[in-house]
This record gives sequence, structure tokens and C-alpha cells, in this order.
Amino acid sequence: MHYDMFRGWLTRLCKSSRNRGMSKHPIIVVLSIAIIASVLASCGTTTGQANTVAPTPHVTQTLVPTATPTHVPTPTPKPTPKPQPTVVVQPAPTPTPQPVTAAPPILDLQPLSMSIVGHLDCNKGATYVCFARVLSRASNQRNLNWFASTNVPGHIFFSPSGGTLAPGQSILVTIDVPFNACTQGLFFFHGPINTHTITWAC
Repeated sequence: MHYDMFRGWLTRLCKSSRNRGMSKHPIIVVLSIAIIASVLASCGTTTGQANTVAPTPHVTQTLVPTATPTHVPTPTPKPTPKPQPTVVVQPAPTPTPQPVTAAPPILDLQPLSMSIVGHLDCNKGATYVCFARVLSRASNQRNLNWFASTNVPGHIFFSPSGGTLAPGQSILVTIDVPFNACTQGLFFFHGPINTHTITWAC
């Protein structure tokens, strides 16, 4: 803008100089042109500085890092544990108590001897009749099986000749001895583990 203004002014100056006859003073003209040129150069510099384009700010592009998706590993499926077989513990069988074997019963006898002479357990009638009592002890744990026998010759008769007695029970046995069987001897009463004898005399 200033340059055009000075250029116009310089053109008018030159025309005016020609009109006024300044061509006769070339030195003045030359100096005037030099001054004007210097001024114009100065103005041009100013104009150039004024017309200097402001530097465009450089925009630094900041690169925002793209977020890389995190790979989440797929969990490995755990193998399903196989069901363990249920162990059924069988209760130990309760041992059946063995029955305690009862001790064999013991036989007792009354009296331990007899005779027809002066003995209250024997009577004289058609035959000699004597009495003996067989007993099963009260402490016996089972029944007593018993039987009677004799070594006296003749037909000796026991009534009863045997049987079974519960613990603590007793029975009266009748012994018939014929008159002709007056030989001394023994009457036997047998139990499971013991035998009692009655001495006989007449």
C-alpha cells in the first residue's frame, strides 16, 4: 500500500520536474530519486515485514495409543470328578454269645444205707419194702436224669426205677425185696456224673 503511494508520488514528481525544467539539474533529480528509492526500500521492508505471514502454528498431533484389547484366556473346563463309589461299611456282626453249657446236675440220695433189722426205712410184710429219696440239687442248672439198679440177686423191684427231676425237686422210690433175696448187696442210684449206693442187709 505504501509502495503504491510512493510510486504515484514519484511519478508526479518526475512529471513536475519535467514541466518545471528540472532536467537542467540532474544531480538534484538523481538525489531525489535516490532518497525516494531509499525511502521506498525502507517502506518496502516495512511493508514486507508487515505483510509477512504469521507462521502457522504447528499442531503436534499427539498419537493416543489405541488400547489393545486384553485377551482374557478362556478358562479350561475342569474335568468333572467321577463320583466315588460309596463304601458301605457293613457293621461287624455281633457275635452270638455261645450258650454257657450248664454243668451236669448232681444227684443226692437219702438214706445212704438200709437193712430190715432196726431200720425205719424198711418194713416187713409180704416182701421187704424199703424207701429211698432221690434228690436233684437246687444249684443244678438243668434237669436231672436218673435211674436205679442193684447187685442183689432175686427180683428186686424199684418204683419208679428212673425219671427226670427239675433242680430242687425230689422223689420217693419204693424198693421191694423178696424174702428169698436176703443176700447182702447194694442198691445203685445213677445220675449224669455221680452215683449213690445204699447198702442192703437182712
